[in-house]
Amino acid sequence: MIKNILSITLFASMLVSVSCKSFLDVKPDKYVVSTENYYKNAQQVDIALRGVYAILAETFVYGNSMLGRMGLEADEGFMHFPTDNGTIGYYVVNTTDDKLLNHWRALYKGISRANLLLKNIDNPEIAIDKTERASIKGQALFLRGYYFFMLVSRFGGVPLVLDPPVSSEDEYTKLPRSTAKEVYQQVLSDMEQAAELVDDVSKVESAGRISKSAVWGVLARVNLYMAGYPLNETPRYADAANWAKKVIDLGFHQLNQSYEQVFVNYAQDQYYIPESIWEVEFWGNGTGVYNTTGGCVGINNGIAYSATGTANWGFSQGMVRPHPWLYRLYDATDLRRDWAISPYKYADAGKVAFSPTNLIIERYCGKFRRENELVTPKTNTQTPQNFPLLRYSDVLLMYAEAINESEGKPDNAYEYINQVRRRAHGLPVTATNTSVDLSGMSYADFKEEIKNERARELCFEALRKNDLIRWGDFYTNMKQRLSEVPAGTNTLYVSMYNYYNNVTERDVVWPIPAYEMGVNPKLVQNKGW
Repeated sequence: MIKNILSITLFASMLVSVSCKSFLDVKPDKYVVSTENYYKNAQQVDIALRGVYAILAETFVYGNSMLGRMGLEADEGFMHFPTDNGTIGYYVVNTTDDKLLNHWRALYKGISRANLLLKNIDNPEIAIDKTERASIKGQALFLRGYYFFMLVSRFGGVPLVLDPPVSSEDEYTKLPRSTAKEVYQQVLSDMEQAAELVDDVSKVESAGRISKSAVWGVLARVNLYMAGYPLNETPRYADAANWAKKVIDLGFHQLNQSYEQVFVNYAQDQYYIPESIWEVEFWGNGTGVYNTTGGCVGINNGIAYSATGTANWGFSQGMVRPHPWLYRLYDATDLRRDWAISPYKYADAGKVAFSPTNLIIERYCGKFRRENELVTPKTNTQTPQNFPLLRYSDVLLMYAEAINESEGKPDNAYEYINQVRRRAHGLPVTATNTSVDLSGMSYADFKEEIKNERARELCFEALRKNDLIRWGDFYTNMKQRLSEVPAGTNTLYVSMYNYYNNVTERDVVWPIPAYEMGVNPKLVQNKGW
């Protein structure tokens, strides 16, 4: 757990590391920062806020580890990156895994930064507009809540650190774990306060910055998680529906008519906020005078291409492979299938289509294709591609699910899932079409269809494992996928086998990192670890 971020070194690093297009663009040599005079003017407060956002782009968050290397794809695909064999990416989870520890520490660093900003933002000495002050406070509250949400949904109950450290020896590092319910309650409190303070979506300059729509949409997600395992607070389904409906009723949001274009936009620094409500911003390719905050979107989870290749596809490890089950979920006219699961591979001479004799597992995640990047050169270490955190299609599907659950029938949910299905087949989103529209289903059948539709629409966006856990399907589904591993010693087959075979029932929650257990004697390990 981070112990003290009030240091010249940290803030100096923030100045050169959080540059990220519109909102996160800052010239490093413009400011002089010291611990004595910080939080004294609007510029310093703005930089502090950027530092809270910057956690999203860190290596052990969405900058790298969460993109195929922590098992978050669950049953929709598996990891093929033998270098990581024996780690969390292959479901060999242990308390000393560096990705596990550094994920925990990064999130607490974000919480600590948010706490410092929240403690100082109401200082009357800061010359800042009242509305802007409220917006900054709201963004800090939401991000703190989001980081706690990420922690509690993967580790269970965690220490609720709500005050900034006084020193490196401060007792805040020795807090016991709060219960999962207590942490979720804090998440709700932070986000509900934020919803009243942040700007309307029409006023934000990019999807990289928090808007009311982003807060409402994530609150719908939080309530869905609380409604399912392990809390099983089923009245939360109605709350989830209410928050999702606020996004829908705003009348601002709509689906991009092209599913493909949603992801091309992420590669080309194009924003279509009606569809992509919130995203992690990455910028640059790691070259230039100042460090840039490029990430590994497309390097980890793209179509594989060797660093020694001569074509301008852009290097990719291609470590995320689809499970045949996911491919079969799509019908032949679903345009998402051949975008989410690549129908071709890269060669120096051009794209080479996979033949019918190729196994589906030989294909790659196709959503984040480096061929679409405009920033050159396409380096081997960083890409400028953004990563989605909340899309409008997710909001529509969350609303449809929450209505089915809260009303016990899907009568009032069809239109919302059908919008997603129509777009998937290249049809006008708002026009009824009997060829793809759902109707006349039972509660149970609709619930199953929602589960499948979320996989079709949102695969490889780091949501699937938590969905399976809240539905109570995780262990069963993972073991079902094991049955389709091909026989043989091919390293791809071995990766697939290890990924699904290593899963145990305890993997619905991660262990508390051993290092944290060592420095905080008040922590108690999760059951089974």
